[in-house]
Amino acid sequence: MSDSSFNFPIVESCNGCGVCCHVQGAPPDFVALSLNPHFREDPSFAEDVERFDQLSGEPRDLLSAYLKQSAAGEIPTDGPCVWLDAKKEQCRFYDQRPSTCRVFEVNSPGCHFYRKLSGIEGYS
Repeated sequence: MSDSSFNFPIVESCNGCGVCCHVQGAPPDFVALSLNPHFREDPSFAEDVERFDQLSGEPRDLLSAYLKQSAAGEIPTDGPCVWLDAKKEQCRFYDQRPSTCRVFEVNSPGCHFYRKLSGIEGYS
């Protein structure tokens, strides 16, 4: 069995990339917690429940606006994350990001998938 990720260029760092954030709409774990209250009781979400409950100000406001607008069909759910700084290609609220964003690793199959999806050179 071959791993097709070996055919992809080695990525040195996530800094300034952001391609995985261009198809999320909003932090996925926080969207799940907002839409399904049962996840609050799921032990695998414990860290995210704590982070989510501590959100305030702009991060929470952006998430709330995203949830309302996406539910109304006003914005796509597969667009750029509302927390993404498009100029810097970085999360504006990096320290508050959920587990999914924390464990997404550079050079992982997912990393290469989103780089290919974005049309980055070297991916065919």
